Amino acid sequence: MSTSVVVGAGRGIGQAIGEDLARACPGDRLVLADIDADLVERVAATLRVQGVEAVARHVDVTDEKSVQDLVAETAEADKVAIAAGIFDSSPTLDVTAADFERILRVNTIGCFDVARRYAAGMAASGSGSIVAVASVAARMPRMRQAAYAASKAALRQSLRVLALEVAGSGVRVNTVSPGPTDTEMMRQLASDHASVDDLADGSLLAFRPRIPAGRVARGSDVAAVVRFLLSAESSHVLLGDIVVDGGELLGM
Repeated sequence: MSTSVVVGAGRGIGQAIGEDLARACPGDRLVLADIDADLVERVAATLRVQGVEAVARHVDVTDEKSVQDLVAETAEADKVAIAAGIFDSSPTLDVTAADFERILRVNTIGCFDVARRYAAGMAASGSGSIVAVASVAARMPRMRQAAYAASKAALRQSLRVLALEVAGSGVRVNTVSPGPTDTEMMRQLASDHASVDDLADGSLLAFRPRIPAGRVARGSDVAAVVRFLLSAESSHVLLGDIVVDGGELLGM
């Protein structure tokens, strides 16, 4: 039996990844972890009603002991998706060092810590796949997102280095970079638009290009790509970063 772990599975893209894996691999053990224990338990409970072997666990990616405990409990995991993250939007001239550090602590250092600890166990067993959720903000400057963009760019590059070092041990590490996606976090971002869906139209004021596909992503769009990267079908894909943005970056 395969074991999949989704970190940050309580809401948004992480929840979509967990639900997608449950549908695609109903016989596998699924561990859903999140800093909000009650929230992720509700997600797991819904899946259990559907016959999925889903368990919920608390994890705080900024707490090394918390991460160590989760990794030790799920040492057999061969597929790990990391979708934990926080977002803040404020004018760059107003961002404090504390603001910057808080976002880096979760989005970069915390997520990297999860990835490297699982990678160590997978390397010892000779196989495994890890996928983390980055962002197109790692490539394209976003107004009022200096800390967030930096955190995702740093995560993407640090995981590439990790991927290089563990590839010879049969471990694959990749990232997926969503564009605007209809999640609670994205609704916080859409303050310069009437709705999340209106982000597809772009904004000259926000220096945001139009999305050629004509819509923002759904969590399921991102989850499908994560599932592919975790699966054996992507066995020759590593150090990759698959963009799921409806063409917003124009393929750059």
